[in-house]
Amino acid sequence: MRQVNYLGPEGTFSHILARKRFGKRAVLTPCPTIEAIFDRVLASSDALGIVPIENSSGGTVYDSVDLLIRHAGRVFIREELTMDVRIALLGCAGSVISTIYSHFVQIKHHADWLKARHPRARVRAVASTALAARKASASKTAAALASPGAAEVYGLEVLEIPSVGRSPNVTHFFTIGRESPKFDDEGQRTALVAALPNVCGSLYRFLGPFARQKVNLSRIVSRPVPGHPQTYIFFLEIDGAPKTATVARALRLAGALAESMIGLGTYPVGRRFKS
Repeated sequence: MRQVNYLGPEGTFSHILARKRFGKRAVLTPCPTIEAIFDRVLASSDALGIVPIENSSGGTVYDSVDLLIRHAGRVFIREELTMDVRIALLGCAGSVISTIYSHFVQIKHHADWLKARHPRARVRAVASTALAARKASASKTAAALASPGAAEVYGLEVLEIPSVGRSPNVTHFFTIGRESPKFDDEGQRTALVAALPNVCGSLYRFLGPFARQKVNLSRIVSRPVPGHPQTYIFFLEIDGAPKTATVARALRLAGALAESMIGLGTYPVGRRFKS
């Protein structure tokens, strides 16, 4: 069975997504960090990894972007998955809550609710919502903002379901592997890593071919190049596949303006899950 590596421990949203996406068809393996996921993928031609790339509240997950850039040409994006994140306050019923643990993204997303409902509780950010649930299980006066499914795993109870109005809480993930998938449909998305000359207007000129060919850029992230002050490399996603004439032309023209441009794969998007 194929190994699928996710950001652990058990009970994280990455774990829930891995279980829903791959079920019993894979060996689900928790990893302590996003970098460890990449390491395991690089160590096996058949292994896959699930890494978060963006959250609607917390923004871009830069650890994932930096590792995609670092391993460009060796690790490829195989699909983009979306999860509608549900959150509950987990703890011991009847206890006075003095400390609330959660991941920083959930703390930010629920900041107003926390102030209104638990103004005296200390709020502590930890590495994952699952770790928050684990910490909450160690004290009757602690609670966690985590997945409702983590309550059973860590012996907690669902105390409240936070209300955050109509603001969505959505996280996007990439499935990564050492092989690039082959997709011919025009509705796919393509990811790139581009290094540009460090001169005035280089990014403007690089983006020009995509605009002229009417190729939509769905994501662009600039990251500093270690050891080179004020020098940046760019992670981009464009709508469409290189087999499409307009995409192929835009890539050829933009590539001629870059110092280097490496493809990270063309992949499907749109599969959505609920936590």
